[in-house]
Amino acid sequence: MADPYIDPFETKIYGKFAREQMAAVLMGKVAALDGMVEFAMGKQLLADQAMSDVLDRQPKPAPELDSAEVLDEARDVIVRFAAYLDSLKGRPVDPRVFFRGEAPSVLARRRLTKLTAAVGHIADELERQREKVRGADMWLSELREAHEKLAIIERQQRASRVERLELGPEVSTAREAWLGVYNANKNLVRGLLAHLGKPELLPLIFDDLAEVHRTTGVSDALPPGQPAAPEAPAAAPSAQPGASPDA
Repeated sequence: MADPYIDPFETKIYGKFAREQMAAVLMGKVAALDGMVEFAMGKQLLADQAMSDVLDRQPKPAPELDSAEVLDEARDVIVRFAAYLDSLKGRPVDPRVFFRGEAPSVLARRRLTKLTAAVGHIADELERQREKVRGADMWLSELREAHEKLAIIERQQRASRVERLELGPEVSTAREAWLGVYNANKNLVRGLLAHLGKPELLPLIFDDLAEVHRTTGVSDALPPGQPAAPEAPAAAPSAQPGASPDA
């Protein structure tokens, strides 16, 4: 199931991320199922466009900062900083301490809450490692500025959450339709990953599964009353040589 706290505006982030990751992670893994992956991406694109069209028709309050611009700047600084670390002679600091083991390009595309925390962590870690990283002061300034702007955007979004949830029935209907496609695609991808024996890749494609839930009652577990998939039956023991078939 999708995180039930995906609001109408967040569908743009999750849908785009899922389409990009389906192409990057799944295409070519099972050649016979590439057509299915293309079908899923196409359905997601149509759902994303329909949701976007509905949202574009809604009145929008002017934000203090341009959210898209702030997000793009933050994502850009993460990727550029990672490339700079790779260029340093002798790798004086392990890049994993900044990105917590995630690929910078993937981390940069996370939703606002995780992106804000990531930029803050990178800046804090660079502060600790500043003597080892040439040009640390310049990067610290850029990272701190990006983090401050992200925090402002996050506060703006929290302040407008109630207003967003009270949007008209057209938005609510469009969101339900979007969730139907998103969850259907999640089921298709789950099946493909089962064929690969790599179910752990699912959160790399559907980012709502990768988020740490901080709200009571939000879970990716099966809904109450829904049985888990049955275990595969154990193989029957092979007969011992010379044993009677009725033994």
